[in-house]
Amino acid sequence: MSRRRYTSRAMQSTQMTAAGGELPFDGAAQRRVELAWSARLSGKSLADQVRPLVLDSWSRSLRAGVSADLKRAPLVWNDEQLHEACEHFDWFAAAQQTLARQHDDPLEGGHVLTLFDGSGRMLLSEGDPRALEGLAEMNFRPGAQWSEDCAGTNGPGTALALGRPVHVVGAEHFCERWHPWHCAAAPVRDPSTGEVVAVVGISGFREMGHPHTLRLTSAIAGTIEQRLAALEAERRVLLLQQFAQLAGRWPGETLLAIDRAGCVLASTHELPAGLAGDSGRERLRTLLARAAAHAQDRGPEEVTMPVATDLIAVCRPIFDGRAHAGSCLVLQHRPAHVRPPRAPPHGSTRYSLDDVVGSSQKLSEARTIALVATRNALPVLLTGESGTGKEVFAQGIHAASDRSAKRFVGVNCASLSHELVESEFFGYVGGAFSGARREGNIGKFEAASGGTLFLDEIAELSSDAQAALLRALQEGEVVPVGGTQPRPIDVRVIAATNRDIHACLQAGTLREDLFHRLNVLAIQLPPLRERSKDLPLLAARFLKEAELEQDRAPRPLSPALLAALQLWKWPGNVRELKNVMRRLVALAPGPALMLEDAPEELRHGPSQEHAPRPIVEHPAAPHEDAALQRLVDTVAAAQTMTEAAALLGVTRSTLYRQLARHGLRPERILRRQ
Repeated sequence: MSRRRYTSRAMQSTQMTAAGGELPFDGAAQRRVELAWSARLSGKSLADQVRPLVLDSWSRSLRAGVSADLKRAPLVWNDEQLHEACEHFDWFAAAQQTLARQHDDPLEGGHVLTLFDGSGRMLLSEGDPRALEGLAEMNFRPGAQWSEDCAGTNGPGTALALGRPVHVVGAEHFCERWHPWHCAAAPVRDPSTGEVVAVVGISGFREMGHPHTLRLTSAIAGTIEQRLAALEAERRVLLLQQFAQLAGRWPGETLLAIDRAGCVLASTHELPAGLAGDSGRERLRTLLARAAAHAQDRGPEEVTMPVATDLIAVCRPIFDGRAHAGSCLVLQHRPAHVRPPRAPPHGSTRYSLDDVVGSSQKLSEARTIALVATRNALPVLLTGESGTGKEVFAQGIHAASDRSAKRFVGVNCASLSHELVESEFFGYVGGAFSGARREGNIGKFEAASGGTLFLDEIAELSSDAQAALLRALQEGEVVPVGGTQPRPIDVRVIAATNRDIHACLQAGTLREDLFHRLNVLAIQLPPLRERSKDLPLLAARFLKEAELEQDRAPRPLSPALLAALQLWKWPGNVRELKNVMRRLVALAPGPALMLEDAPEELRHGPSQEHAPRPIVEHPAAPHEDAALQRLVDTVAAAQTMTEAAALLGVTRSTLYRQLARHGLRPERILRRQ
């Protein structure tokens, strides 16, 4: 669109738009609107001088208490909050890319291109520097709130209020400070839910306005919606792929694939009677909402909850990057307090990357590299202390890769005898040595053909064994012990060690050439003591597993016990925590797991030299404030902080502040189910 279209003014006063009525671009039309605006503020009516949609918006602005003398819209986000908000919106990247590709001409001649979220908060603004500077004086800039109830009649705010494209020109704005400007805005809808998630706007000096501005704005919004629809289609494909994989893991059960809007995309059986009709659909929607909230708070874990009499559902949220694509539900007729057994994700593995629980920075970095590893067959080297979850990562990488249909073969290199290590790796022909099987035997490399070979404790191999292993990796073939003909191999190698790699290299116990061969994708797993904020989530996970394993009803962890768990240094890391939770479930006699049920060394802290103060259980004081008690009870009854905040009618951040004001930590009172 050329600049000439924006500067053609004489013919603009009689143009019609989809918004209804004439757009008042010329001076005479603006004076009529100004008279109607002044009359409306004084309680009179000149309705025939202004478009009905504008008159209705003025009435909403008056009812909202917006001042016509407002000089600036309110700023609601600082730069850090703005950045976090943009990171949170899964549609933002697509919208930003679309806006970046727009031709520069419409942004010249005193115009700017803007993007708002579904609440009217501006996220982006770019265009003519002179217009940007003038608009910034009234806080028409990122971080400001431009909904109708905050800034009166305006393009993006009124488009949000009406749910359709709107062009507001000059004196049609409710606040007099906005009169020198015009703004066309169009909403962007989520292709799955139909919800307005964003608004696109083009704003500029009133004299430069043109009816085509609204058409251009609507076209941009439509392009964003098309991009979002394409992404949604990809997410549905991902959801159906996950559905197909899970269907084989839950034979005989009813499995559903449900998109983000709650629509059932696929099902293995008819719905049980307890979920038929409107009440059943409402139960499913409740479960889906809870699973989405759970995933937002804690990551994509399985969520289990009763949905009907003797019917429970296991809900697994499915993600595409940071976007929630939907969920797969497994419905089972079981006692409500028992969680269905976790089927192995694949025939040769027990774990997936979903079993990697936590959000600490180091663990998130490790998970990111692991996700990269699932998309290729490069060697991976896992390092970390014993019990940090190296095998979980190894199996998870295999299970999520295109090699998952083939075998995952694990080898503990520390357990291999020096004499038989090559026959274990490469196999042997019949009669190769005393005690050998007559027909011979294939080795671990051939057993893992097409799949993954996991070499645990790689630094424990002898130098000769390391040399033989290196040769096989370099040549892509093995020669069985006693044989002469090489056999080609196709394996993905994941190695692991709990040793200090650099110390092993300096001491010569690990060959440098083998190290460099394996150290392509290096993943360092942090010890549990360095990810203390993940401990409550891990404890809850292992508590559930132990309750299922031992067929015990759910019992909460007491705050004092959880505090003791967080103080312990965990020399055995995640493995030690898992075993502690199994012991607690087995031995604790009461309705809750208490501090006195824990092992003695854990009750007294990591060491006597630096022992913390003794932790004592304190019953709630009988005179405790009623509002505080309601706060605590609501959080304790909820599945997530998002759910608790909704029950209390506040935002999550407000809820966190209320708890902190009373010295309470949410993870210590949030019930683990």
